[in-house]
Amino acid sequence: MTADPGRPAVLKFGGTSVADAAAFERAAAIVRACRGAGCVVVVSAMSGVTDALFASVEQGSLNGLEPHFERHRAVAQALLGGATAFLTELTGARAELADLLARAAAAPPPEDRAPLRDAVVSQGERLSSALLTAVLGAAGLEARWVDARRCIVTDDTHGRAAPDIRETERRTRAALGPLLERGEVPVLGGYVGATHGGVTTTLGRGGSDYTAALVGAALDAREIQIWTDVPGVMTADPRVVSSARTVPTLSYAEASELAYFGAKVLHPKTLEPAMRRRIPVRILDSRAPDDPGTVVAAEAEASPGTVKTIAHKAGITVLQITSARMLGAHGFLRALFEVFDRHRVSVDVVTTSEVSVSLSVEDSADLSAVTEELERLGEVRVERGRAIICVVGEGLHTTPGIAARVFETIRDINISLISQGASRVNLTFVVDEARARETVARLHAALLGPVDRTPTRRMPGPTLRIARGEGFRPVEFARQLIDIPSVSGDEEPIARCLAAALERLGYRVELLDAPPHRPGLLAVTGAPPRLVFSTHIDTVPPHFASFEDEEYLYGRGACDAKGILATQLAAAERLRADGVEELGLLFVVDEEQGSIGARVANRHPLARECRWLIAGEPTENKLAVGSKGSLRLTLRTDGTGGHSAAPVGRSAIDALLAVLADVQAAAWPRDDFFGETTCNIGVIAGGAAGNVTAPDARADLHIRVATGQEPVRELVERAVRGRARVEYLSFTPAVRLTSVPGFDQTVVAFTTDIPHLSNWGTRLLLGPGSIRDAHTARERIAKGELARGVDLYARLARTVLTQPAAAAQA
Repeated sequence: MTADPGRPAVLKFGGTSVADAAAFERAAAIVRACRGAGCVVVVSAMSGVTDALFASVEQGSLNGLEPHFERHRAVAQALLGGATAFLTELTGARAELADLLARAAAAPPPEDRAPLRDAVVSQGERLSSALLTAVLGAAGLEARWVDARRCIVTDDTHGRAAPDIRETERRTRAALGPLLERGEVPVLGGYVGATHGGVTTTLGRGGSDYTAALVGAALDAREIQIWTDVPGVMTADPRVVSSARTVPTLSYAEASELAYFGAKVLHPKTLEPAMRRRIPVRILDSRAPDDPGTVVAAEAEASPGTVKTIAHKAGITVLQITSARMLGAHGFLRALFEVFDRHRVSVDVVTTSEVSVSLSVEDSADLSAVTEELERLGEVRVERGRAIICVVGEGLHTTPGIAARVFETIRDINISLISQGASRVNLTFVVDEARARETVARLHAALLGPVDRTPTRRMPGPTLRIARGEGFRPVEFARQLIDIPSVSGDEEPIARCLAAALERLGYRVELLDAPPHRPGLLAVTGAPPRLVFSTHIDTVPPHFASFEDEEYLYGRGACDAKGILATQLAAAERLRADGVEELGLLFVVDEEQGSIGARVANRHPLARECRWLIAGEPTENKLAVGSKGSLRLTLRTDGTGGHSAAPVGRSAIDALLAVLADVQAAAWPRDDFFGETTCNIGVIAGGAAGNVTAPDARADLHIRVATGQEPVRELVERAVRGRARVEYLSFTPAVRLTSVPGFDQTVVAFTTDIPHLSNWGTRLLLGPGSIRDAHTARERIAKGELARGVDLYARLARTVLTQPAAAAQA
């Protein structure tokens, strides 16, 4: 496809592509490479900001936004040299948000708050686009910020506004055309628009893609580029099929089906404006700008493969309406679908017979009023916990036998709501949500060829050497794990290496993405697991490589928790060799920070089928019957910056130190079972220079909680006495755990992922190593403890599998 130099490209950068200073630099380099042919930039809010803005409306407070203001400030300081016009703009945005939140709190009816909510959440895109404009300018580009509300004109349906296409195209051309003619790069925020009267609106979550397409259609762009954090559209969700690969080309029809049935790379509405003008849409990875990505183009320009990809969409409810009134009658279906229209509930898949209609909707929809109306038309049956499977490819309609291959591949899985005739490019059906991932994995293997085990750019790191049965060496395997850095936030390489190794051992592996590119994994042997071994794959910084002497294995994660992972895998292999097959391995991310990986894993459909979970942490090979809780928080103080020789105000650091002294002096509560509550001041930061009174300061605290949360928070507030801002980051309660006869017992002073894995049956805590060796500069674990850990894990598993799971854990 030859680019027309007279037509601009529209480059849209998603939230993860502007997540931090390094991401902004990559975005600037991409724009610089494109500017010679003309381009317009559309940008999303920084990742996580929109969620925080929505939460701030509910809370009526700026507290949860402070870390995100800090992220914007950090990018400006790193790339723009500190004091800039953007920082002034950031201060103004903060003041505007405070005013908007106060007004929203005073307008309780939801309909009165909707315009204010849109005004609040629009700030994310407005700030990120202004910041990117400044970064592009600092990089030598003639960039010009444009308020998207000047271009995108919508109705007044706040939260999911519909654009006025004709007026949007007219205003977009008027606002951006002159800038492009002068060789400038217009930059505008996505997601945001305004009514004809100028009231701020938003296009719905994911609407920045839609903005890019609307702008592209208005300017008759040569191409719309969606820059994200994945290499393109994949043959399946890589969290489900680790061998999924990029699809080079898709037709508009294929991409439309994927957008509506589970693929999250494209917003469903993105393709509508592009299709009208036959503009190619390219999905690209901002972390690998030279990769070709996926091109979505008109049907004649797309390669006609039989099956391109397999999508799935969980969280589906099926409704079946049965009525003899349908037989030979007209108008029944109209009356039925008018019910859904009145309640603004979208229907995905529909099948009909002479006397019944079956259809699917998303679980998030409130169906109580819908079902009440439907019951006037016939008998209604509601089935929750379903998932849509969508096999997509231009050749499906004309390829004999393809449906037979699909259903033969999954002949032991119950199927409902089969739909093929409605689209020539997809075969859609519904299965139980608990078997959706298995369905996708089987179909991918059968329809999309052999699995490619070659590591790619997205699967970095060495191949883990692993042997079956008696050949498995826990110490050797632990060393390999240690030598792959996996500090919290950078777990993807070790997760993918582990997944490949476990697949070679015969496990069926599913990657569990928490935030993007931070996958944990679940490995099962076939049947739903009755018992799961679990630990975490992230470590604290800094990484250092493995080494050993006669007694100890050293390295970051040796004790917490890569040595433990190796012993759990060794125990699982021993059990499998003895014929125990209903086993699973759950290795999660982010345990060292906020337990995001465990929270994601807790929603997995297999969780409620599991009876026992054995969590691994360094308990000195004793069975822990309790673990303390955790409260993480940040204290912030403000001062008056000035020359230290003639200070004109207070120092934020002096104020913080006074607060911290009172925090340290607090009489923290004690519990007879868990022991003392302790407080660690882990990080103190602030100030600008040695000769400047500090304008700001902060301290990060980690309190090991032996009681409930409220008494501890009351002590914090009493110690602070309003002299600092308190930001509560996370809380994990103390837990009592189940004891098992025949094992030494202990109560541990640290916090684990266990409270966040509540759906995985009865939870036990055991592992080799001592917490005294974890997180240290010479982290280590005794080799003898690893060997004993394998024996204990295997014995504990055999013991509990022969008895019923505990009804509850205190």
